[in-house]
Amino acid sequence: MTSTPNLALPYLAAAQAQKHVTVNEALSHLDGLVQLSVIAANLTAPPGAVAEGDRYIVAASATGAWMGWDDSVAHFSGGAWLRLIPQTGWIAWDQAAGGVTTFDAATGWNALVTGPDAFTVLIDTPGAYTGQGGKTLQVNTAETALEFVIPASGGGSGGGVTKLPVVNGDFEIGDITGWTISTGVAAVADWSTMAGYDTAGANSTRNGTYVFSGGEGGSAQPQVTAFQDIDISGDTSALYWVTAELLKNYQDQDVPSITLELLDAGGTKLASTSVSKTDGFVSITPVILSLARPGGAATARITLDVTRGTGNNNNAAIDNVALLGSGSGAAATPVANATIVQSINGASIGMHVAEELLSSLSGVSVVSTIIIPDRAIVLGVSTRTLTSVTGATSYDCGIAGQIAKFGGSLGVASGSTNVGVIGPEAFYAASPIVLTANGGNFTGGDVRIAIQNLLPTAPIS
Repeated sequence: MTSTPNLALPYLAAAQAQKHVTVNEALSHLDGLVQLSVIAANLTAPPGAVAEGDRYIVAASATGAWMGWDDSVAHFSGGAWLRLIPQTGWIAWDQAAGGVTTFDAATGWNALVTGPDAFTVLIDTPGAYTGQGGKTLQVNTAETALEFVIPASGGGSGGGVTKLPVVNGDFEIGDITGWTISTGVAAVADWSTMAGYDTAGANSTRNGTYVFSGGEGGSAQPQVTAFQDIDISGDTSALYWVTAELLKNYQDQDVPSITLELLDAGGTKLASTSVSKTDGFVSITPVILSLARPGGAATARITLDVTRGTGNNNNAAIDNVALLGSGSGAAATPVANATIVQSINGASIGMHVAEELLSSLSGVSVVSTIIIPDRAIVLGVSTRTLTSVTGATSYDCGIAGQIAKFGGSLGVASGSTNVGVIGPEAFYAASPIVLTANGGNFTGGDVRIAIQNLLPTAPIS
């Protein structure tokens, strides 16, 4: 063997003359390989200007002095180019690209993906995406993992939607981790095995496996209640809302309900709202509760309740509980989203409400930043005058070219409202809302607007 197996450094032969030549050659190789940093990795021929010690990774289809050296390291030493043949595992810094590149005998040199860019390549594991259709992917607030969140639809002053951490809101852990029982004996159940399950009904297509069942399956309770407290003391949202699904799988009088409360630091209730599913229909009902944040709010409490009406089992359940916040200050932009129906391949019909506070009105007209989405079927646009409008004697609410489409000569006094229903009507382009002054220009006042629409989506697979 005349050279080392990994770096091909020449060995000295026994009784070799001019040993310095061999030693210097080995040192030159080491100088080219140790702490490998190449000027570029995209040249196919030697550059016109070169300095002693310059190194390059030779690109494919090399010519000239580098012909046949594809993927090799070209090292200019002693006034000539030396070829250093890489092996799998070599690492180099590419000065031109500003990053690390690694060598693999099967694939050649490849830029090393580091930091946030590593999240751009996701393994296709469809089972992990069950129930996440229509959601967006983001890094969680703890910066430890990726999570799916309900996207905001629309923008506006103080915009942005924050998903706050509800532990085990989908109950897919298979138990009630994260929830505190205050009444009865709570449980989760496989929805498909609950008593009275309607295999022929819409429930047979619901996503996920487990639901909060409140003692179903032989452990009947007259009432089962569980709650979870979420710290919002460090959050700046001006409005909070809960999204969830209330489920019934049998035509009886069992009632699922959900409550959102905002508490101060001492646990005193400052505001609350709730919703129940009291009908006798076998169905899954998406619900949304919202509360404006009162001063001093430090905790959001979500309470789940299942009350048994008849029979021995609770045939009602709650699932997919999420807490969201929106906006800051008076200009919150709440966005309500509920999927009415969704196919197995992701096509859906959604119900949406987007709000914006248009404050300090000025000029002939004011244009919203929230928009009617393209392809939306609009039910109406509602308005409420929060602070008396000045300068104008009334105002119109509409869109460009149809300035009173959702209401004309609307009241300027504080507290005036209008529910501007139409059609319904399909929109084929994104359209902002326009308030137009009558009898003089706007010189002040605040008006909150709400776009209420349906939105169909195409299949995702």
